[in-house]
Amino acid sequence: MPGLAQLREIAAECPGFQARATARAITRFFNTRFRPLDLTAEQFSLLIGIETVQGTTVADLAAESGVDATTLVRNVQNLEKRKLVRGTGRGRAGKRLELTKTGRRLLEEAVPLWQQAYAELTVALGETRLRSANRAMRAVAAASMP
Repeated sequence: MPGLAQLREIAAECPGFQARATARAITRFFNTRFRPLDLTAEQFSLLIGIETVQGTTVADLAAESGVDATTLVRNVQNLEKRKLVRGTGRGRAGKRLELTKTGRRLLEEAVPLWQQAYAELTVALGETRLRSANRAMRAVAAASMP
């Protein structure tokens, strides 16, 4: 069994461990900012993904985001129940998705909240560090692809 010091080092240096911890922290940060709209960071990301790629499918979104399609199906269903998204076509993963008028209005209300949250992160980290962190996250993701 590895010693406690080695395990602590792994926890501090493992990109996977750090990525999950960072993702949870960022998600909590944005969830707090979107709370007045009864919106989560994940839902915001889905609304952005659906609106920016007209006619996208759950399978497309899953491939783009690296999230399991089954998980996305549940999240899309929640958005459909709220009348924010509608799907057309066949099959869960093959449905073409689009925002409803209500979904577009919510996205319009959410973008200024996102901008304010991004500005807060920029102040906390500095613009150079925040851009560098984003580039580093993209590079780690790309290097981790099979």
